[in-house]
Amino acid sequence: MTYRYLKKLEDYRKEIDGRLFNFFLLTIVIAVIIFSLLNFKFLGGETLVSALISCTISFGIYEWYKDKVTADFNMEFKNNVMHRIVSKINPNLEYYPYDFINLAEFNYPQIYKYPDIYNGNDLILGNIDGVDIKFSDVHLQEKVERVDSRGNRRVNYYNIFQGILFIADFHKNFTSKTYVISSFGVKTWGELAYMDNSEFENEFEVYTDDQINARYILTPKLMEQILKIKKLFNCSINIAFLDNKIYIYIEFNRDSFEPDISRTLLGRDSIILQYQNEVEILISLVKELSLNTRIWR
Repeated sequence: MTYRYLKKLEDYRKEIDGRLFNFFLLTIVIAVIIFSLLNFKFLGGETLVSALISCTISFGIYEWYKDKVTADFNMEFKNNVMHRIVSKINPNLEYYPYDFINLAEFNYPQIYKYPDIYNGNDLILGNIDGVDIKFSDVHLQEKVERVDSRGNRRVNYYNIFQGILFIADFHKNFTSKTYVISSFGVKTWGELAYMDNSEFENEFEVYTDDQINARYILTPKLMEQILKIKKLFNCSINIAFLDNKIYIYIEFNRDSFEPDISRTLLGRDSIILQYQNEVEILISLVKELSLNTRIWR
């Protein structure tokens, strides 16, 4: 990416950011007008209800406008900037901005409950040091319907998982199923296994259908590497080892690699450098977890 191209895109970003700020001020005025009409004319002094309705409407208007004015910038960022970030890091990697790991693959280890809504984006796949890898943003939601005392039906959506799923060949032949869990409220399979690492035991619970194989897989070195990865990401991670693959669920609780219109594209604080670093960290899992080392054949 040339500086000239990035400077032009940065100027476009600043223009959009300025328009959004001005529209935000306008939505505050809209909120005040709606509140005044509701509170003093229609709802007879129901201040809290009036405030809630006016804020909800104004927020919806702002989000609609934001989606509209940032659409072209977001597409340019995804199709050009992210593509070049990924190819610069490793030419063996392919980037698909609007694809993601399918539900069947996500759900294969059966750690999380089955979702009502499943979507994602930013699929990156390829071969690193002889290891086939793929990862993408994934978002699972559960739909919950409730009926209040007045008979009104309310629908709410709750996150089951939001983050990145990383799948790679493990290059260690095994037929067992082993799970390394750090989250609460997820499914567990098999018997609890106790590891000879107190720090690892404090951070994770291990479940397996083969105690011996679990210890072959979770060597002292691998446990240390998993601890290092968890500290690096600073969030809950859950791992499944099955069918000679490793599934790493990283619960970032955000949509990674999305363009942030408030963040500069230039300089040390560039969002481009941040995303490049994040992709490099994910790819480094191959070496950090020694996935390119063959132990069993």
